Amino acid sequence: MIRLVNAKQLSKATERAKASRLFVQPSSQLRQYHVTNRENGARYTVDFFIKDGRRFGHCTCLAGRNNIACKHLSAAAGYHVARMAERAGQ
Repeated sequence: MIRLVNAKQLSKATERAKASRLFVQPSSQLRQYHVTNRENGARYTVDFFIKDGRRFGHCTCLAGRNNIACKHLSAAAGYHVARMAERAGQ
């Protein structure tokens, strides 16, 4: 689980995400996404949640399981921010 404070902490992961062929899909659960690497077919689940007023994210990849910000988390975060902004505007 990674505490999400600002976009800067994901900057390296964001660069890796941009260089990858990742496909992000929302799951049926709010704040959960499936991220598929189109190059090798690997698929990971990313969850976002709030605990004690703080924001967190988690990915099922090896880096995520070791509490390291990964490219899957970064890719899903961009989608998540847009999705939540759209929801708030409804």
